[in-house]
Amino acid sequence: MKKLLLPFILIAFSLNAQQKETVDLKWKINDTLTYKTVMRDVVLEKSKEQTEKDSISEKMSGIFKAMQEQLTDLKYETKLFPDNGNVDIAMMLKKEKADTTENLFSGMAKMNGNVVLRGKVSPEGELLSFYYKEAQKNLISILFGLPTKPVAIGDEWDLKVSMVSMDQNFKADTLYKKNLVRLKDIKTKNGNKIAVIEYNIEEYVSGDFGNGMMAMFSKDKSDKKTFMKISHKATAEFDIEKGYWILYDGIMDIETNFSLMGKGGNKRTEFKLTPEK
Repeated sequence: MKKLLLPFILIAFSLNAQQKETVDLKWKINDTLTYKTVMRDVVLEKSKEQTEKDSISEKMSGIFKAMQEQLTDLKYETKLFPDNGNVDIAMMLKKEKADTTENLFSGMAKMNGNVVLRGKVSPEGELLSFYYKEAQKNLISILFGLPTKPVAIGDEWDLKVSMVSMDQNFKADTLYKKNLVRLKDIKTKNGNKIAVIEYNIEEYVSGDFGNGMMAMFSKDKSDKKTFMKISHKATAEFDIEKGYWILYDGIMDIETNFSLMGKGGNKRTEFKLTPEK
């Protein structure tokens, strides 16, 4: 009986060992790595109620809508550079040679060498460029952050991000935060071992502004709460041996009933990174 049980015990032990296999995810950037980059805003439809409460005149709303439409046509590329063992990151506006048109955003980017996002991470994906604005740091962490220790399938970790931002006049009564990144799978693709990572990040707050200024930005004079919800969901594939994303595909949603200068309301941003061959 013992001889019959032994093979099953060995098989079970082997399967358990495979399930608990850990991998060390690290950036290995020895030369410039360029990613084809999608960062595209999609303005979602407002409900009738939101439209009636919009904060500004129809004329101003049209101006900002035109600006948002211009942003959807922009093209980007992201470059990763080695820097004394760390990784420098620069997302740049990519200009087609045949395209001679300019808009406000592309004109401003041109003044800065066409760089629209910059940051630095360690090989473990830890954010090192702490000195940039919160929104910039959030994007670098979301797009390039990695677990700082070896992980196995099913392991979870969080990212250092803070996406919802209010000033001292806001008094919250309801809030929650979910910050979850998980190693979903380890698979083999073209002979390479690939880590599949899932992102599920969400922040929500509702409450009241403590002064009367915010009433200027809403036609609604009732006591309904102001709320904002930002979520990011993504799936990414990391080549463990080569040390870089072979795919990053995500969506960030912003939902709010507060509109400031026509730039509020519901919005979706699509992100996609694929290495240039």
